[in-house]
Amino acid sequence: MPLPETIRTKITSEAAGYISLTPVEQRDIPLAELLERILALTGKNPGRIREILERGSLISGPARYRWQGIETGKAELDAVLARFPDADPGRVFDPLHCRLAILRSQRGLLEIPREVASQRRMLKRQSFWDVLLPAVATSSLRYERYSYADRADVYTASVTHDTAALLRAHAALLKYSTLAQQLQAMEIEKAELIVER
Repeated sequence: MPLPETIRTKITSEAAGYISLTPVEQRDIPLAELLERILALTGKNPGRIREILERGSLISGPARYRWQGIETGKAELDAVLARFPDADPGRVFDPLHCRLAILRSQRGLLEIPREVASQRRMLKRQSFWDVLLPAVATSSLRYERYSYADRADVYTASVTHDTAALLRAHAALLKYSTLAQQLQAMEIEKAELIVER
């Protein structure tokens, strides 16, 4: 049976409190949009995707999506999934399309968007992004996966002690002092670079 182009879906908030009631929104969601949400959780796993479609329920972020279960054959599902990108380990890192750096330590992570890190402080010749990207990209950068949630390729690199010290030393280039303080207090071990296709 062919998959429908749109799916009538009930959307409720999973963030409801003990007493508060949240309204139920009903709308027709394009199949591609629903599949994007499913792919963000499962990756391209046809068996899991088929199971979620048949169950007719998905929790994505703060929302629960419910619809009448949909049965689909392997060929129909494979044809629809072919429209979505696949992981490409041979893909070369493209710094021009890198939009986010995620620095990780044992205690947590720090997300640094390109638009924030690219802002120059007054009288400074370079931005933090000008330091961050070459420092991380020249280390052990490797292709990790395609993220359907981010619609981007993810590259990872181990961060050496010297590279971490360099990033902390240049944290003052960040325009936002809170972000700079968080970076200076962080023992960076790993970096993820999110690159749009």
